[in-house]
Amino acid sequence: MTTATVKPGGAGKRGGPGAVIAVAGMVGLAALIGVRVRDTLAGNAALQAAMAATPPAPAQKATRATAHGTPLTWRAAVPVTGTLSPIQQADLGFKLGGALRAVNVKEGALVRTGQPLAHLDGAELAAQAAAARAGMRAAEIGLELSLDTQRRVDALFAGGSVSDSDHVAIGRKTELAKADLERARAQVRLMDTTVGSTSLSAPFPGLVTRVPAGIGKIVGPGEPLFHLEDTSVLKLSATVSEGDALLLEPGNPITIDGHATAKGTVTAVLRSLDPQTRRVPIVAEIPNDAARPLLSGSFVRATVSSPREVAVLSLPAAAILKGSQDEVAVVKDGHAHLVRVTYTQGKEPGQIYVREGLSAADEVVLGATSELREGEPIDASGNR
Repeated sequence: MTTATVKPGGAGKRGGPGAVIAVAGMVGLAALIGVRVRDTLAGNAALQAAMAATPPAPAQKATRATAHGTPLTWRAAVPVTGTLSPIQQADLGFKLGGALRAVNVKEGALVRTGQPLAHLDGAELAAQAAAARAGMRAAEIGLELSLDTQRRVDALFAGGSVSDSDHVAIGRKTELAKADLERARAQVRLMDTTVGSTSLSAPFPGLVTRVPAGIGKIVGPGEPLFHLEDTSVLKLSATVSEGDALLLEPGNPITIDGHATAKGTVTAVLRSLDPQTRRVPIVAEIPNDAARPLLSGSFVRATVSSPREVAVLSLPAAAILKGSQDEVAVVKDGHAHLVRVTYTQGKEPGQIYVREGLSAADEVVLGATSELREGEPIDASGNR
């Protein structure tokens, strides 16, 4: 039998040349990478040196269309928006509680002052009023008896037949009878008023917009059952800017847009800002045209006219920066300068009248947005 013998270290001798070749390859690759990194760093250093030696290019100026304002004299006409409401309105109910016996009007009815709207069941109150009148009659009879007694006592006192104390006592009883009669009369007046409170009447002429659903309901004192609106005159509540408020005063005429006959008068310009809108509230009254009536609660646009002549600059509406409400950009020394202005809509579409903030010499950028920054270079070669 033959036995194969393996010598130690034989495998290592067979792999020796491959390992040497692999190590040599890795060393060569590392050397190649090092050369490339060195060349790249050298190139970056040369690029940075070239950039440092090159002067920065001047900022590119944006070409913008511009315009100058045209001076005009403008008779102030301030546009406003607001809500119409009745000149007076009220929720109506009984002063007393009780069962609703009758409803005399329907929803939508036009009523006059004093017209009955509803009645409560007043049978119990009527009986109490009758009792009060009977008590007053008894008090009247009691006073008559006291006066008759006093006349007899006065005669006897004059003859010396009645003492002073008895004479005074009879006089006091007469005064007490008079007081009882006054109290009874007051009670009758009170009961008559209470009985009258079972009838509810219209305090002013107007339109009934809410009525109870039916009779028989037990209502409480002061519970609102009816709503009455006087729409013969409507009140317009609106707000204007602080600048516009300086142009207005009570007595200025106002016209509802789209309603040539809907004309009224400004009654108040409040010299105080609304805390929520930061605008100035105004109030106007507009007589309602029966032929073409305005509706209470409507949101309307109107124009307030003023006799005051105001110097303005006419500009395209594009002068206002898009995204802003009151800023324009003025070109000075080739750069943009942001300016706040006070303006109103012009007579023509796309036109504004600037009242404050600009002069006729100012060159205003057109069509810019609120992204335009203070000091940004502007090329005004698009001037028109």
